[in-house]
Amino acid sequence: MGEVYFVRHAQASHGAVNYDLLSPLGHQQADWLGAHLALTVGGFDKVVSGSLKRHRQTLAAIKNNLGLPDSLEDQRLNEMSFFQLERAYQAAEGLSPPNTQPEMEAHFASVMAAWAEDRISGAPECFADFRARILAAIGEHAVNGAKVLLVSSGGPAGVLMQHVLGLDQAGLTNVILRTYNASYSRFLVRPDGLHLLQFNAIAHLEHPDRQHAQTYL
Repeated sequence: MGEVYFVRHAQASHGAVNYDLLSPLGHQQADWLGAHLALTVGGFDKVVSGSLKRHRQTLAAIKNNLGLPDSLEDQRLNEMSFFQLERAYQAAEGLSPPNTQPEMEAHFASVMAAWAEDRISGAPECFADFRARILAAIGEHAVNGAKVLLVSSGGPAGVLMQHVLGLDQAGLTNVILRTYNASYSRFLVRPDGLHLLQFNAIAHLEHPDRQHAQTYL
């Protein structure tokens, strides 16, 4: 049997001109994660990340603490183009951007539901294709008998959890909203598929001096 560690990237630059860069806190989160994995795992047989800068930077910080084999990049592990989806949805519905956290979460759920139902005109990709590419990539890289590290994003994490646990669309959305930056989930690789061992682990951020680093955005 093999094992997959699926990492969500560390905190990106939310609200900045370029979201796709780790924030200073994000670099620290990823560094702590790497140190934690060095102590608890020791090493991996295969390492794959998406091609986004936040994926690469998260993996680079992990590598600083943990000796890893040469990594691969797989664009199929990249996040959905949410900002494009959001703009198209808002334009079609005549909506203004949300302001409060509850409003943002409700808005995110509405966008995701509309996307899954093919109700967003001009979407850069349909939800079915997004889901299919994520699962195809994971299925290819989750090698039986190997310990695999995958570095990706919250959307792919939600798709994986939906697939493994049989979640509905609301469940997938909730997983995405509640997946911490620089967290990891563990899956056992068996002949009949992946089996969840641990979800959204942040032991490296649970010390009182680090709890400020428990972020979703």
